[in-house]
Amino acid sequence: MSAAVETAEALARRLGEARGWRLVVNSVCSVDVGMDDSKLCGHYRPARMAREIAGSVFIIWEDGMVSRGRIDSKTLSRLPRDIELWRSLAYGDDDAAHIAQLMPPTQVELFDPRVADIVRDDAGPVFDAVSEIAATAREGGADMVDAGVGCSTVETVIATSSGLWVKYPETNAWCSWSIDKTMSGIRLGRYRETLSGLARAVSVTRRLALAAKARVKVDARDRRVLLTPRVVESFIGHYLLHNMAGENVAEGRSRYSLEQFREGAHVLRDDLSLTIDTAVPMGPGSYLCTSEGVPSGRLALIEDGQLASPILNTKYARRCKMAATPIPASGMPPGHAGLTLRAHNMENWAELLSGADDVILVDSVLGMHTQDPTAGNFSLAVPDGIVVRAGQFAGAAKVVISGNFFSVINEADTRFALSEADPNPGIELACHVES
Repeated sequence: MSAAVETAEALARRLGEARGWRLVVNSVCSVDVGMDDSKLCGHYRPARMAREIAGSVFIIWEDGMVSRGRIDSKTLSRLPRDIELWRSLAYGDDDAAHIAQLMPPTQVELFDPRVADIVRDDAGPVFDAVSEIAATAREGGADMVDAGVGCSTVETVIATSSGLWVKYPETNAWCSWSIDKTMSGIRLGRYRETLSGLARAVSVTRRLALAAKARVKVDARDRRVLLTPRVVESFIGHYLLHNMAGENVAEGRSRYSLEQFREGAHVLRDDLSLTIDTAVPMGPGSYLCTSEGVPSGRLALIEDGQLASPILNTKYARRCKMAATPIPASGMPPGHAGLTLRAHNMENWAELLSGADDVILVDSVLGMHTQDPTAGNFSLAVPDGIVVRAGQFAGAAKVVISGNFFSVINEADTRFALSEADPNPGIELACHVES
């Protein structure tokens, strides 16, 4: 019996007298290797293999009070004490005191046995990936390389008092890198191939880092700005995801009201849609069902510019009197978590970049967490804004970009372009630039 199953079964037996409960237990085995300041396995990034149990439990007691608890590797050994602690911390929440009815989980493939072999038997491909990142960066004259590569196997058990019992395996692989402490990149996946063929992606980052070494002056004015897909994802996460979250909609913290969702209010350009899809085979953010037992799947949040549905867990589904929905996977950028923005006519990212002239290319911003997501206004520092002239990098400047996200994304001349490497598009838009 696996550790995840043993923990889940022990909890289920102990919670049999509660009015209702649900739990998720993950048994994780991972290997990862890092490079710090161009040194493999430096003081802050040693090679590591780890095994752990992680998860959560939600309990509805006989008196209707509810508790939430965390599950870890020591939960089994201290189970009676943990249950007493959870009971002592119970609180009232009528909307949350509900267990979803039994629904069949979506069947989604999430496991690559070749990744499992790396974790279990041979971590060589992890070291090879770090070496490929470093070699590619140094070929282009990088002075400093930081990187992290790893993979994991996970056995997940999700169970509820309504009869749900789901057990499934999954694999994960990840690579991240930073060149000269200025530009960085990331790749997430579930396949063995996530750890190979990195030269092209790293060379893109290397080219940006090299351009950032030459500093140029930029005059303050309204101008075109090209946001890379990774920056677009930070905008999606901060502005769109916040306003689509059911908790914010129900409690008046969203830009959009519940009535606007029910009416299908027009909020974006006619050609723009925002969707969540957590049932993509081998998708980094895919799963069989949420921790509450809601099946994974595809859902339109905004369709052809009109509000379609907020993102709702079971609590806020009850409060809003709507159906519970899939939830974006936590801990990942929006696209990898299952959240994507699309325009009807998407251009090619490489062609858009090569045709850019007198444009500031923005690959990272500072201060996003300080912006008001409901108003949509932004004023963000760009440490290394790459000046693009006639499709060529002319150097970099420290600038501040400002505007209103909801206004600029709806402008007729705002352009969207997709690359093969990124789930969300890059965006060319007009905003104010201060040097």
